[in-house]
Amino acid sequence: MKIFRSIALVTAAALLPLSVFASPARDDPKEEIPYVSHDPKIAPYSYGTMEIYTEAEAKSKGVPDGYSGHVMMLKSSGAAVGITVDFSEMNIPMSVIKALHMRVYYPDTTKEVRISIDAGVSWELRHVASDPGKWEDVTLAASGMSKLTNGDGCLGRFGFGFRLYDGKSNAVAYIDAIYVEYKNKDENPPVITYNGETNVTTTEGRPLVIDASAYDAEEERSVPVRLRWQDGALDGDGLPVKGDHVCYITATDGFGNRAEIQLNVTVKDRDTEPPVINFACDEINTVAGCIPVLGVTASDNEDEVTVRQIWSDGALDGSGRLTEGVHELKLTASDLTGNTTEKTVKINVYTDFRTDKPVINE
Repeated sequence: MKIFRSIALVTAAALLPLSVFASPARDDPKEEIPYVSHDPKIAPYSYGTMEIYTEAEAKSKGVPDGYSGHVMMLKSSGAAVGITVDFSEMNIPMSVIKALHMRVYYPDTTKEVRISIDAGVSWELRHVASDPGKWEDVTLAASGMSKLTNGDGCLGRFGFGFRLYDGKSNAVAYIDAIYVEYKNKDENPPVITYNGETNVTTTEGRPLVIDASAYDAEEERSVPVRLRWQDGALDGDGLPVKGDHVCYITATDGFGNRAEIQLNVTVKDRDTEPPVINFACDEINTVAGCIPVLGVTASDNEDEVTVRQIWSDGALDGSGRLTEGVHELKLTASDLTGNTTEKTVKINVYTDFRTDKPVINE
């Protein structure tokens, strides 16, 4: 019996209420189970059709012996036929995948089985059909699946299809299962690197900034680091409230193993003192065509400060050079709590060079 986790099938029009394919759960037995809404989505290529049969229906439809459970029939309207598969919502890290399996049956006119990134355009796997007319397990090792990932490093959306060379329409192929084979479960959590103090002081309403990283040797990858606070430590905006709290630096690998470092956090009264902009000039004379370079800094009693320079409309051309005229430069400095200081500087830009007042050098 096939032992897979179900995948929901999707057409361009609607979700099919069937479970056909399988992806084994990382900790569960590989057993075909009823449809669940969060499983991967499947849709046929625009130039083909698909039908889903139960095991009993498949026999009456002439599906070749050798399948079990549900089976998909693909019929081409040209030289190729296939489906797109989208695992994105399942969030399966590539680091825990050993291989991707496709159990298929294709006719003797088939020359290649292909995996594509974009449903039949950029092919990633060409499997020569050496013995068509039989059920076959087409396997793609994890080492060859890098382009099938999404932006989060998880298995994403890809195409899977058959290239036919008989020049006829309505050729038929069958898919019995598509599933992920996982690596042996790793019992070891990631290692967190944190060189700071475990007793930390901050102020109310300010996000806690921690310099930490994590690495998982089994999966050979960096793992995201997050903060987990005890109940009641954060306000409705997710910022710490005044008091003494416990916070954990956490990192979780693809198999759910979690590492933690405990921090004891003291949150003082909210910081209400704004930053100080360290720039004395209120007015500057310079010449048109210069690229403005201002060494503006700011300081704060509690936090690091972000400084922004905002030029008035028309002050800079498309190359970032000053244009002739009278312009304004607004300097803003903000700390992590949101306290902000602003300063406006008048910029006189001439066509000829004048040296009686400070000049911005290119």
